[in-house]
Amino acid sequence: MNQRQTPRLQAPLEPILDMNDIQGIAVPGFFKPYQTLLYLTVPADSRETVDHFKTWIGNFATQVSSAEKTLQDRRDHRQKGASPARKRTNEAAILYAIAFSAIGLRKLTPGASDIPSPAFQQGMVARSALLGDPIDPTVSGHPSTWTVGAPGAEIDSLIVVAGNDRDPVSEHAEKLSAELREAGVKVDTEDGAVRSDLPGHEHFGFDDGVSQPGIRGRASANPHNFVTERHVAPSEIPEAWLYGYPGQDLVWPGEFVLGYATTSPDPLIPGPPSEAKPGWTRNGSFLVYRRLLQDVGLFWRTIRDEAARLAALPGFAGLDDERLASLLVGRWPSGAPFLRVPVKDDPELGAEPLANNYFQFDSDTAPLKLTTPVKNYPLAKADPVGLTCPLAAHIRKVNTRDAPSDMGGRSATYERRILRVGVPFGPPLPEAQKYTTLDEDPAHGKRGLLFLGVQSSIEDQFEFLQARWINDEARPKAPGGNDMVVGQNTSARGGIRRCSLFGSGFAQAEVRATGQFVVPSGGGYFFVPSISALGDVLTK
Repeated sequence: MNQRQTPRLQAPLEPILDMNDIQGIAVPGFFKPYQTLLYLTVPADSRETVDHFKTWIGNFATQVSSAEKTLQDRRDHRQKGASPARKRTNEAAILYAIAFSAIGLRKLTPGASDIPSPAFQQGMVARSALLGDPIDPTVSGHPSTWTVGAPGAEIDSLIVVAGNDRDPVSEHAEKLSAELREAGVKVDTEDGAVRSDLPGHEHFGFDDGVSQPGIRGRASANPHNFVTERHVAPSEIPEAWLYGYPGQDLVWPGEFVLGYATTSPDPLIPGPPSEAKPGWTRNGSFLVYRRLLQDVGLFWRTIRDEAARLAALPGFAGLDDERLASLLVGRWPSGAPFLRVPVKDDPELGAEPLANNYFQFDSDTAPLKLTTPVKNYPLAKADPVGLTCPLAAHIRKVNTRDAPSDMGGRSATYERRILRVGVPFGPPLPEAQKYTTLDEDPAHGKRGLLFLGVQSSIEDQFEFLQARWINDEARPKAPGGNDMVVGQNTSARGGIRRCSLFGSGFAQAEVRATGQFVVPSGGGYFFVPSISALGDVLTK
């Protein structure tokens, strides 16, 4: 080869995943519109009940949805022109997953104590202050106020039942609940569902889950049978191998499942495998559950008042509540990224998965050759100091993309990604009542998000994002501020969250929030065992 000739780039060889052994909630993830969560507690003083529960787990292991089944269900759902029979089958498909807290897992096997995760072993209650939760027991959000997983009432196991329609999900959840109660297990349930009025949007009104990571790996020996679909046409530029959908980072599977390659300094080269210790934890994952209340009226009242205050300042004339809220999120309500359309929302762009997540922060975004043509939407321009999209915008706090951070270069983002598989709960607040006060909202405290996040390290992923980036006003990049959407006031300077904004002519101002928009009301840290471990380890 001529020494001046550039070697041809090739796609990285991606591992074949144990699709029949990994639970589908971890790979490729549950993205069904309806869920019911089952909270299980097993009396520790009843050996008989523990034995009955073990027997039940052994039987249930055959029903747990594998990665293979879940991926096929997703492909069936996406298949265009599917036969009526296939559509009916897909509509009726129910997915199951089961996970265990450290307390619950120790009731089943002494090997649970050997899992080397301090966060998992200690549980969310013990780590709540680290997450920025209130430390005053009289304040809403303190673990003593939680409705799920409060101190002394931690749950042993979490079951997720998911599907495309409410009735069959509820029926299957009720059947499981009856079986478990007969075995002596205490069961409580909670329903969640996507918004019927704004599918895909969370209760503040913004499209959610647009920037989910893609999981590297193959579902079989077929070199093109990828777990995550590929939409960028092969070429000799690295970007051809970085993404599933444009802008959707392909992350090595060890960041989500134990025993597989993790991220290296080069995202195209696999790093060391995530530690599976004890050995039976291979093909398992950690699941974080946070029951988060959303105060929609407070959010929009604060945004309205702050927009009016800022609009009177030089450089911010005409600022309204929708634009200010979109600046703090980093996206318009439709999901359209602010960096691609900074003047006004573009619902068509927001609904286009081949374009709505493709942008960078520190460099101009170059055009990509796609396998399917897409409209030529405006490409994003470099915004390294946050002139267009604030440095503390939610999307910049949790995913630094190409921008360096306090943790280093681009690979820092890959190492911190989590797979979100939860849904909202509670009735939406009607648009006509968006500025409602507590007394005017009968559903106040009854709506929010059943946050479920999959990762291979609670400490390095969920806790890192929440404690180090979301709640810290100087990280991942300063000067920025706190995450104004999901950040916690307890961690903010003086109990007030702040975000720096630029207006026209480089004018600067600061948005402030003294009220708490998102309040934890329950949760826990869980381990999602492999299907083989459910049958071979936890039932012995």
